[in-house]
Amino acid sequence: MRVGMTIFNQNYEDWDRYEADEHGQDVPPTPQRRDVDIFREELALAIEADSLGFDSVWTVEHHFTPYTMVTNPLQWLTYLAGVTKNVDLGTMVIVLPWHNPVRVAEDLNMLQTFLGPNRRVIAGLGRGIARREYAGLNVDQNLARPWYDESIQIITSLLRDGAVTFPGRFFNVDKLRLRPAPERDMSDLIYSASGSPETMEIMGKTGVRPLIIPSQDLATSLQGLHAYNRMRADAGFEPTDTKLALWTYVAETEEEARAGAEEYMTNYADSALRHYELLHNYHKDIKGYERYQMMNAMLAGDQGAAYRKSWAAGHPWGTPEQVIEMVKQRAAEFGASEITFVFAYGGMPIEKAQKSMRLFAEKVMPEIKKITAKPIELLVSA
Repeated sequence: MRVGMTIFNQNYEDWDRYEADEHGQDVPPTPQRRDVDIFREELALAIEADSLGFDSVWTVEHHFTPYTMVTNPLQWLTYLAGVTKNVDLGTMVIVLPWHNPVRVAEDLNMLQTFLGPNRRVIAGLGRGIARREYAGLNVDQNLARPWYDESIQIITSLLRDGAVTFPGRFFNVDKLRLRPAPERDMSDLIYSASGSPETMEIMGKTGVRPLIIPSQDLATSLQGLHAYNRMRADAGFEPTDTKLALWTYVAETEEEARAGAEEYMTNYADSALRHYELLHNYHKDIKGYERYQMMNAMLAGDQGAAYRKSWAAGHPWGTPEQVIEMVKQRAAEFGASEITFVFAYGGMPIEKAQKSMRLFAEKVMPEIKKITAKPIELLVSA
């Protein structure tokens, strides 16, 4: 199994100031801890991962809040391509309704050209959830599903064939070709995240493979994967692999790991609730986001306490031996060919994240690279 690491660049401590400012209160205009300091610390962590033996480095796309501060993942990864030598580079994810799909395909193709024949870009794509981000980018969230649907078809054609003709509602493309001409079919490097049945349906009918980024507890994410599984099989596609994101905290003792996981994973879950506004009913009038309306109602009942607690309960933390065993279990459940691990999150000091990542690389990674998981369809039918 391949092993990656993911960079988020969170300024968790700034949430109270940010929300107070959003509500019109008189607060300092800038965060107490500078965003750029966090950005540079985690960039150094990603560069170190290249020398520690990780197979890939990933990053995300988010805008405007302290949740994460990578606004252009392909720009970030293109810089990383020039300062690393070994790792493949992945997006987790590019949010398609915020972009022109032709430009996305061009930028992926350009990054692959920079990487050369021995390294790969992994194109994790998605639809996006956050109201603030759609509003700030002046994009109608009601159109997210059909925009995503057309976009993923155009990108798949361009990365597979280097060319596309597509008459659509949003995009009308006629005999368009990528330059520089791709050296190979890159469509096998496309994965998509999905937190809703609507996106799963699009993925299933097009055969796009799943990138699992848990937005709830892992059991719920697994149920969603099985639903996608059935849609994919119904569309006549062969079994496929899964790429999975997990949060982790590794320490020499269980006590130290428990303290770190319970603090920082809970903080991360809190940041997700706040960024996606999951305790509010903002999704009720947005087309294609009915599942998130149900999630809003469920979380409002306990004010998100169970949601916060579930992160430390479900993701791998502990001594190296404990983390190895939990990762083996997760890889088997999700049919994962690659797991990417988040080491810095929720206000964790960079020294702790670095220590956890180094211990992981030394004692955990060699063992989990030996894992071979079955394709997800076989897990369902077995």
